[in-house]
Amino acid sequence: MKAIWIDSLGGPEVMQVIDMPIPEPGRKEVRIKVESVGLNYSDIMIREGRYLQRTELPQVLGRELAGVVDAVGPEVTRVQPGQRVYATSASGALAEYCIAHQGAVFPLPDAMTSDLAVALIVQGLTALHCLDHHGRLNAGETVLIHAAAGGVGTLAIQMARHFGAGKIIGTASSEAKLAVIRELGAEAVNYTEPDWADQVLALTGGRGADLILESVGGEVFWTSYRRLLAFAGRIVIFGIASTEVNQLHTNEILRRNKTIIGYFLGEYFEKARDHVVRDTARVLEMVLSGAVKPVIDTPFSLENAVDAFNHMQNRKNIGKVIIKP
Repeated sequence: MKAIWIDSLGGPEVMQVIDMPIPEPGRKEVRIKVESVGLNYSDIMIREGRYLQRTELPQVLGRELAGVVDAVGPEVTRVQPGQRVYATSASGALAEYCIAHQGAVFPLPDAMTSDLAVALIVQGLTALHCLDHHGRLNAGETVLIHAAAGGVGTLAIQMARHFGAGKIIGTASSEAKLAVIRELGAEAVNYTEPDWADQVLALTGGRGADLILESVGGEVFWTSYRRLLAFAGRIVIFGIASTEVNQLHTNEILRRNKTIIGYFLGEYFEKARDHVVRDTARVLEMVLSGAVKPVIDTPFSLENAVDAFNHMQNRKNIGKVIIKP
């Protein structure tokens, strides 16, 4: 089978398309013939060795997939060969076949395509958790979502509207992305403009946002926390795309009366798998009811996976980036 392989850390140059044997499923494992792979910014960080968890080498990249069960190992009871599924794995999704633990494999509803499924697993759960479990969004509140034209952002806008947010503001870096944000029902602000923070404050009547979803880091975090977060507001940190890590003194946290919340989906898969199962069903329900519709960018082939990674890292994507083996 063909797969995207790395044996060292770095940029696009470390990614190789190789031929390798089709893996065999072990105890409680499922082999899936992959139809669609969802690309996430964490995949870039894993390739570069900047992820929150250590990158094991060598490995086949990719952690989010959908396809058809091809074979099952001993003690697998959740799915059977021929069944359409979506799944997560620690690695190995960017290949024609992938092995996943049965606990991370979910049956795919008939009405849902593989592309739609991979647009929902990691980024749908992230949007839901940041808004609901961690962000505790209340009806009528104002939400500010950074990188709002990406996979998480486009879903978060729609979920915030579904949950009854009073005002939704999304930031992005190009007119095409701002247009998508507006189409989804949010106010749009270009954060490359010098006065972008003033624009956000104007939209909130000078009060700031009750909840901010922040995944950029660096100056965007400082501005969001210090200027744009309302009194007693919550800011959820779910990424550091800029690679600029912020350091806070506890006395600043003390005096500002604002809540900083960290969110890392990987811990859920390790420590709260029941939440993953329950919340995946919630995300699917919102999609099947029409409340949320994932925005999907132009798919890339497995052979062009490097282009897909560059497309995301250069902030060109609108919605979810998908790779098709």
